[in-house]
Amino acid sequence: MLTKQVKIGAVLSYVLIVLNTVYGIFLTPYIVSGLGNVEFGVYKTISSLSASLLILDLGIGGTVTRYIASYRAKKEEGEISNFAAMSMIQALILCLVLLVVSILVAFLIKPMYADTFMPEQIEKARLLFVVLAINMMFHVFSNVVYGIISGYNRFSFGNATKLFRIVFRILLTIILLNAIPDSLVLVSIDLFLTILFLIVDLIYVRKKIGLKIKLVKWDKALFSESIKYTALMFVSNVFLQFENNVDNIIIGSMSGPSYVAVYSMGLLIFGMFNNLSCSISGVMLPTVSNVLEMKNGHSEVQRLIVKVGRIQFMLLSAVVVGFIFVGRSFIDVWLGEGFSDVYVIVLILMIPALFELCVNVCLAVLRAKNMLGFRTAILFMTTVLNVVITILAVKYWSYIGAAIGTAFSFLAGSVIVMNIYYSKKLKFPMLSIYKSIFSRIWVCLLISGVSLFVSTRFFKEGLISLMVNIVVFCIAYGATLLLYGLSAEEKKAIPFIRKFVGRRDGI
Repeated sequence: MLTKQVKIGAVLSYVLIVLNTVYGIFLTPYIVSGLGNVEFGVYKTISSLSASLLILDLGIGGTVTRYIASYRAKKEEGEISNFAAMSMIQALILCLVLLVVSILVAFLIKPMYADTFMPEQIEKARLLFVVLAINMMFHVFSNVVYGIISGYNRFSFGNATKLFRIVFRILLTIILLNAIPDSLVLVSIDLFLTILFLIVDLIYVRKKIGLKIKLVKWDKALFSESIKYTALMFVSNVFLQFENNVDNIIIGSMSGPSYVAVYSMGLLIFGMFNNLSCSISGVMLPTVSNVLEMKNGHSEVQRLIVKVGRIQFMLLSAVVVGFIFVGRSFIDVWLGEGFSDVYVIVLILMIPALFELCVNVCLAVLRAKNMLGFRTAILFMTTVLNVVITILAVKYWSYIGAAIGTAFSFLAGSVIVMNIYYSKKLKFPMLSIYKSIFSRIWVCLLISGVSLFVSTRFFKEGLISLMVNIVVFCIAYGATLLLYGLSAEEKKAIPFIRKFVGRRDGI
């Protein structure tokens, strides 16, 4: 069911995760040491603030992907050129709105952070925000173009460009930050790369896909339908972006930039964890759209949720178990003194997220069916709940309180309520799906977790001990999966396993 493009795109996504991990693990300490904790905290605070404004792109990239995938599934590809042109016009209007909002926010930075930022830090924050705002405007157009590429299932190219972007970002950061230790260098690098790869993507759409972005007519019915979908994407993105960045904003205004630096490290690790689930689910919308057009589409989609969910659970649960036992050692080796609380922050965020991320193909089903309304309402309620709990909890427990607020609201809305909705509205037997996803893998986790616990009793501190413990866990987990956890179908999908154990299993 997964096309070649989807498979290649997923593999490249994992390569991208590795490179992003390299950037996060090795480059972040380099950046922190070059800028200092305080300026790094200012940079992360303003980055979070500007990221919150990206909600103004209205989720237009996702809308483009959804409609192009739908056109192709229905064999109506002649409509794509006109729709793409309409989307570009919408993007231009959004950029003008973003410009106005950015100007207003720039003037609000001083009163927002007057109590925790020094005057020179406020001026730096404003300058950072200006560059980030320009970057956001180009990013809106990038979302539209990437949405076109994704709608055509060209995930291999889309993720390849992302891969090259992170490589260039790593190289430019090392070279330029060493020469000019200033946070402006970081935001300028991002702006340059956004413009560069926007041009590359446009060339690819025209030359390789062969799509002319040309407005033939202004389709009012299509515009009305797509704007409703986009509006729901927008509201969803409002809550997602706000919830992802509100902790840093609140911590920065109530505790100061140094606390933001610590919490940002927790969010960085948690972001890597989230990205593991997006490598496959992030390329599933066109596939889901095609499957839903089949006669037995409902049962096939359910099978797809389990198939993808098992792969994601294998990866995500291994990260959780491994981090429980060696997370403290990893943070000590990676960040050193002053960041020990990152361990608690990450665990608080990761554990409830695990249960949502392993079934997030269901979100692709909602998008394909244009059924985002209920989830949007739930995101609103959980965002409000998160803000209230975070503001109250930060007063007493600082960033630990912020993590608790985020985790609790996520568990209530995205896990419990949404799974009930999937069961009632989409008629997916979620308990049965979870049972199929967890089947036998939990035994492998238990055995490998015990092995790692024993290993940590002998190898306790330092980089060498950390590496030994990770190797022990990987060997134990890989062996138990091979001998017990993987199904026959899953073994068929892995060439080297088929080669060595295929005869025994009848593959």
